Amino acid sequence: MKIISTLLIGCFLCTCWNVSAQKEKRKEKKNKQKSEVVVLSQKEQYKNTAQFIEAVKERLLGNYGVAEQLLQEVLRTEPTHDAAHFEYANILIAKHQLQDAIVHVQTAIQLNDTNIWYKIMLGDIYNMTENYTESEKLWKTISEKHPENIEYLYNYALSLIYQNKLKEAVKIYDKIEILTGINEDIIYAKQNIWLHLKDIDRAVKELEKLIEAYPKEAKNYLQIADLYNTNNMSDKAIPYIEKAKTIDPTNPEIHIILYNYYLSNKKNEEAFEELKQVFAAPSLKLDEKVKIIMRYFPLVNKNPEYKKEAFILLDTLTKTHPQEAMTWSVYGDFLSQDNRLEEAAAAFEKVLSFDQSKYVVWEQYLSILVDINQWDKAYTESKTAMELFPNQALPYLIHGMMATYKEEWETAVQSLNEGKKYVVDNINMALQFYYHLAEAYYTLQDYKKSDEYFEKYILQNANNPIVLNNYSYYLSQRGERLDYALTLSERANKLSPNEAVYEDTYAWILYKKGEVEKAKEWMEKAIKHGGDTDPDILEHYGDILMKLGESNQALLYWNKAKELGKDHPQLLEKIKAAKQE
Repeated sequence: MKIISTLLIGCFLCTCWNVSAQKEKRKEKKNKQKSEVVVLSQKEQYKNTAQFIEAVKERLLGNYGVAEQLLQEVLRTEPTHDAAHFEYANILIAKHQLQDAIVHVQTAIQLNDTNIWYKIMLGDIYNMTENYTESEKLWKTISEKHPENIEYLYNYALSLIYQNKLKEAVKIYDKIEILTGINEDIIYAKQNIWLHLKDIDRAVKELEKLIEAYPKEAKNYLQIADLYNTNNMSDKAIPYIEKAKTIDPTNPEIHIILYNYYLSNKKNEEAFEELKQVFAAPSLKLDEKVKIIMRYFPLVNKNPEYKKEAFILLDTLTKTHPQEAMTWSVYGDFLSQDNRLEEAAAAFEKVLSFDQSKYVVWEQYLSILVDINQWDKAYTESKTAMELFPNQALPYLIHGMMATYKEEWETAVQSLNEGKKYVVDNINMALQFYYHLAEAYYTLQDYKKSDEYFEKYILQNANNPIVLNNYSYYLSQRGERLDYALTLSERANKLSPNEAVYEDTYAWILYKKGEVEKAKEWMEKAIKHGGDTDPDILEHYGDILMKLGESNQALLYWNKAKELGKDHPQLLEKIKAAKQE
């Protein structure tokens, strides 16, 4: 309550002063329009002050709607309450109503021109609205009234920079430098301006100030050398590099500058030697090294020399930063591009031992495990990825695929059905889910579901011969929709002619339809195209021959199938029956 009482006294005194002032004005200038002054009773003053304090509290709590209503009430009662206008402007800024905020903060300034915070807010809003002309005028006025305030001078300089009045901005930075002495931030700001204006000599002169102030700092010499290197003036860089080497011969930054120097002078061998030193320096940031090595990425498959250099640097990187996930991630990317997939898998495994949070690494790792037939590991690792990234489809797909290879059909169906929920705008991945679900359901003898997913696949892509072949073969095995199965198989053979497996399926459907002679013709094609080493095809050929009454030939092919490892009871029974004829 003491705070409120103090504020009340302040408000009361201000009100009394305003009333007295108005009386004086009326005496002196009766013809002048009377100013609008609201005289509040003590009770009204108390209520208004309490509402204002409550409004500020609500704004600070983020309750802008409540605060706005309170401030509107304050300003209805007392339109000349400058602090209320200022607080209202704060709320309007938070609501991104910047033009309205300008009106209120300008009103606050008109009511109380001595409050610097009102002017600072107005300057900030001008910058937000990109009204840099007004911003410049304001900060110029403020800095002239407060010539030793560095922050105001900074804002004045920025308002000039926003308008591309760069040389004028330099003059303001010079004023700041007089106040602060040699300051790196100011030096670099002016250097950047001169570089933007393509005035290299003046940019160097700014950096020379740092050398004068700190002659034993090697980095100051290296900055000038780097500036010359990057502006095709590398001949001027050497004296500064040599001076830096004298001051701090073990400074690894020297190798970066020399690398750029040799590179700009097309001395590639010398540049690479310096680059090796850069990669061997533990103190240099890994991020910077990664930026350099990634320049090689699009080149390694085009130029054997670049590939050699890249892997020398990568080997160095793994020795210098062996405990960093990024090291092994980059190494894995290069190994993968070079088709050294087993080594890439090992590299990505290293990444995951340090950091399991990057999904893209899991995606690369799991895909490579599948490619190199490490299916057991792909099965277990995809399970981990599913738990870490439950809304990503690929781990479910790979887990489902690996479950089918392990003949864990129920697990496969569960993973695949869950994973397909997370496929978004990726038809190729959706098709993978459909295909593997179709195969899993077929093995589980849920033929309705199997057919449903085969049909979904074909509806999106009728040009995959594997899918067409498998679906048509499964239909023939069940003796269902044989005409449709024949159409699918015919398309598979057109898409991929002279494939023994596809020709065998077509022959088998014809056999199931009773077109045995045509079936024999197609089966002979299959035998010719490599089917003589496939026990399934040989058995099918035997069945067709037996149907045609060629029992001796049938027995011959059944025995060949048996010799190739097919010895299921039905085949053995057919062989036994044929021998007894």
